[in-house]
Amino acid sequence: MRVETLVLTEYQSNCYLVESEGEAIIIDPGAPSLELIERVSGLRVKCLLNTHAHPDHIGGDEYLKQKLGVPILLHRAEQELFRWIWGESLQPDQTLTEGDVIRLGRLSFEVLHTPGHTPGSITLLERAERMLFTGDLLFAGSIGRTDFPGGSDSELRKSLQRVVKLEGDWRIYPGHGPQTTLSHERWTNLFLAELVL
Repeated sequence: MRVETLVLTEYQSNCYLVESEGEAIIIDPGAPSLELIERVSGLRVKCLLNTHAHPDHIGGDEYLKQKLGVPILLHRAEQELFRWIWGESLQPDQTLTEGDVIRLGRLSFEVLHTPGHTPGSITLLERAERMLFTGDLLFAGSIGRTDFPGGSDSELRKSLQRVVKLEGDWRIYPGHGPQTTLSHERWTNLFLAELVL
């Protein structure tokens, strides 16, 4: 199992390449990237997975779909936002719902619907490796914004509480900034202070 991070876009968005047993998925390709194409050479890329449909997380979808011929997946509640950004030129190939599982080699990514930043934001949970790809829900020392259209502070708090209550420790791969761990964020992230009491 391998996770590589590419920082794309002027917003320093994290794009993740996850590989297991010769298969790969690409999470949140925020911009077209020749480097990403080169890094997946020799791998069977299964899909592009979007944690949500803001431009800095889906900006590379069209380019990568054309280059790799792989499906685009995102939560069904993000379809309107996706359409607003791409118009009729691009459509998601599959919509996701709570509990869906994306298999990659020996890994299984479970879809958690974690709205708040956007209505269809998701967190991808992999239990065997104890990994969370949180998109713009949770960052090292911070949390997602809710002041964009479709954002909801109350929904974000519910989603954060759900993640914070996961048992044990998890490696967090956020949409922006450095990796962290759930244990570290539980005890140092001031935005989570009242959620862990």
